[in-house]
Amino acid sequence: MKKKLTANLGLKILAVLFSVAIWFIVININDPVDKAEFTKIPVEILNEDLITSEGKVYEILDGTNVIDVTVWAKRSVLDTLSRENIIATADMQEINLMDTMVRIKLSTNKYNEKLDNITSSTENLLVSIEDMKREQFVIEASTIGVPAEGYVVGSISTDQNLVSLTGPESVVSQVDRVEVPVTVSGVSQDIRTDATIKLFDAEGNPVSDKNLKKSLEQVKVNIEILQTKRVPLSFASTGEPAEGYALTGVIESTPSTVLIAGKGNVIKNVTQIDIPDSALNVNGYAGNMTTRIDLKKYLPDYVYLAEKDFNGKVNVMVHIEKEISSQVSLAVENIPLRGVPVGMEGSLAEAAVSVPVKGLSNYIENLNSADITAYVDIAEFMSSNGFAALLPGEYEMNLSVKLPEGTSQEREVPVTVVITDETIEENEEE
Repeated sequence: MKKKLTANLGLKILAVLFSVAIWFIVININDPVDKAEFTKIPVEILNEDLITSEGKVYEILDGTNVIDVTVWAKRSVLDTLSRENIIATADMQEINLMDTMVRIKLSTNKYNEKLDNITSSTENLLVSIEDMKREQFVIEASTIGVPAEGYVVGSISTDQNLVSLTGPESVVSQVDRVEVPVTVSGVSQDIRTDATIKLFDAEGNPVSDKNLKKSLEQVKVNIEILQTKRVPLSFASTGEPAEGYALTGVIESTPSTVLIAGKGNVIKNVTQIDIPDSALNVNGYAGNMTTRIDLKKYLPDYVYLAEKDFNGKVNVMVHIEKEISSQVSLAVENIPLRGVPVGMEGSLAEAAVSVPVKGLSNYIENLNSADITAYVDIAEFMSSNGFAALLPGEYEMNLSVKLPEGTSQEREVPVTVVITDETIEENEEE
């Protein structure tokens, strides 16, 4: 029996080896080793807290945290693998703070032991490590575009006014201001919306926030939209100019009109901006008075100045000119006597009366006797002097004069009034 088993042993072994070889050939023909490529595989970062616990932050450079992976294995294995089965990791435990690379390890979550090989397009994760910085910024709301014609942006407010930024010191240090821009183009009513926080450097360029952590991503913004209206300015003055000078009645301002804004039901009743006379005191001025007035002090409630480039200050000039003097002659027949006592007659002794007047040249130069009303009030003279009656004779009384606007009487004008007894005159005539 033994001889039978050992007979032709070499041939038998060769036959077994040949059979195995044939089996491998058959197997490889039916299930050959092949490769499969899997793109955009994310690299999982392990033990990142080892860096952050040191007060540092890291940044992945050159997109090395997304790789392409090639797997070699039997076709039967490859057919069961998908992107979800590919595992790529980078362990921060393998880096010290001076390194810039971490080796990427590759595997699959099934049939890993049946892989012939697995490689990636990127062997190392490139890392930048620096100090972490945290800083708070005031959130500023801003607008883009302009509202509908006849409207302007009023008050702007946000429900949160601070945001905290955490990230690489080099990035946080670039941030100069934080804004929440809102588009207002063509709108004619108030806006309430959620706006995304944007970061800008000192030159107004956007700062990327991809490596930053923000305490807020959005804030609610309220924007008031106001109606506009152009109205004139109205001025009044108080006080008296220096002796010999007078107001011309002209008050000029630059600008003379302003654009105001407010809710429609408010500004519809505003026809002008009134500046009280207390703002323009001309006491003692010998010539034009000039001053600068802040209109914001005199705006009605809930009314605002609408022009962005106008600070509300206006230059005002109150025109004051030197007065001139003149004499206007009045015929006595045009000067009536009022309050002549019963039984008496009165007349003026003068043939004509000259009235001294003063005023601005444009009033005085055109003044004539027809513009002046003059009379003698005998009753007032008697009352002020305590006369119950007048005896016949001559009395000196002041002429009462009424002058047109812009002129004044320079001094009192005395006239001689002749009083006669009407009864005596009648007896003499008889």
